[in-house]
Amino acid sequence: MQKPADPHLTDAWGLERSRVLAVRGGIQSEVGEWGGDTVFVKTLLTDEPEAALRFDHEGQIAAQLDHPLIVPLIACGPNRLIFPFVAGPTLRDRVEGGPLSPAEALSVTWGVLNALAHLHDRGITHHDLKPENVLLAGGQVCGERVRLIDFGMSHSRTLPHDIHSGTRMGTPHFMAPEQFRGVRGDPRSDLYSVGVLLFDCLAGHPPHEDALGWLVGLSQDRAPLPGPPELHPLLHAALSRDPQDRPQTAVQMQTLLRDAAHSLGLDLPDLGNPCP
Repeated sequence: MQKPADPHLTDAWGLERSRVLAVRGGIQSEVGEWGGDTVFVKTLLTDEPEAALRFDHEGQIAAQLDHPLIVPLIACGPNRLIFPFVAGPTLRDRVEGGPLSPAEALSVTWGVLNALAHLHDRGITHHDLKPENVLLAGGQVCGERVRLIDFGMSHSRTLPHDIHSGTRMGTPHFMAPEQFRGVRGDPRSDLYSVGVLLFDCLAGHPPHEDALGWLVGLSQDRAPLPGPPELHPLLHAALSRDPQDRPQTAVQMQTLLRDAAHSLGLDLPDLGNPCP
């Protein structure tokens, strides 16, 4: 689906056969037909100024992204963000059916890191990376089918205002400790979340049952590292409390992931080719 020549819509933009999926935090999510295509639409329902600022911020960040593993913004306004509809479950849906195989988990994580490298190259951090925000297009569990979504908590160095400054951004089981303290994270915060994501894929659950206790430093308990021992050094590094002890860039973490995959005799997907 191509972006229209004028991506700004009028009130009479004409969504047809729409179906509301959810209403949360003053934002309605729905699916419908527009211009002959199925689209996913987020609509701001509240006139609360801070909510409007955050919604506009999400649209500005989404408009900067152009990557095959990130669901693109195709049109906007007023108070609407329009994306192509991606048919397929979330990674959360898939993991709830049971842990992934090491090959599947590494392939999906490889795709997520590929998308994150694009974000980070543009000065953007996601800040809410979790299985619910990773779609598997067509239901296929492989890196080429990963689609990263939801930039409502993201930060961009290129935008003039840091609207999330001083707030706790993210989901406790998947957020980095520094995010919980209200410190604006950097790419290493996203990479912590990737480590939790990989752990979750392999084990079927995140590493810390008492996520809040871990985040505030009251609990050191962590479930045993899942998967083959060849993956444990990567998981241990990514899940470090101190950002300095984690992989420092998405590309560096990809290198560690590739080395671990090769030690297991596994091939990672060529993201330039169709998924088999």
